[in-house]
Amino acid sequence: TIDPAKTALFVIDPQYTYAKCPPTQSGQIPVEGLVQSPSDPDFKGHSPLCCDKFYPAVQQQNRLAEAARAKGMKVFLHAHIYRDTDGDGKVDNCGRLCDYDVLGWAGWPEAWNLWNEAFPWHEMVFAPDDPQGFRPDRQEDYYCEKSTFSAMTEPVVAELRAQGIDTVVVTGFMTQYCSVTTSRHAHDLGFKVVFVQDANDGPILQELLSGIDENAAIPFHLGIAVADVISTADFLANLDDKKTEL
Repeated sequence: TIDPAKTALFVIDPQYTYAKCPPTQSGQIPVEGLVQSPSDPDFKGHSPLCCDKFYPAVQQQNRLAEAARAKGMKVFLHAHIYRDTDGDGKVDNCGRLCDYDVLGWAGWPEAWNLWNEAFPWHEMVFAPDDPQGFRPDRQEDYYCEKSTFSAMTEPVVAELRAQGIDTVVVTGFMTQYCSVTTSRHAHDLGFKVVFVQDANDGPILQELLSGIDENAAIPFHLGIAVADVISTADFLANLDDKKTEL
């Protein structure tokens, strides 16, 4: 059972890191295009972590956010950003991710720069600048930044507790990283978790290389013992003035 007054909608990382796919004429994104190096003369500014269903997922996030606000449900908007806090030209809050050259093999050394405030990929995909972007309520939404996979950071958890929230609804990017880690972390902290399957997406590169559809595999496993898995349409259809039965 979901009580909107005790529920928070998480919109995790709607950033250009996940929206910038390479141009394609066939509609199919080739691995070669995804791993094209930024030093290539033909580089078009894409991200190797582009999610091919980014904009459809954002459309669902907008539907959920608008309904949530109308019912008094809090919207938490998260951004994964690494910042230079001491002015030395280097990011200071990257953590362990900066220890790994996770995409160096693909011509993307120091891939953590995809979230570096000094580069454009970190920026939020917001309407009206991007007509298809997420539509934030800049007065009411709770904006928070993170440098970890989990969006359940100490300030966020403290805010959830202070507002008496016991349930989090997870949407965002990437399905198999921040979305799943947030879901498991929230579960371990004692929160009820709802995972909206069509409002999350992961990078097409990993699906092409592994043959695994993360949007099928991750919800399957979460649904066993971590979260209630539901579609946007079903969630909205059940949302009434008082409580939602899942």
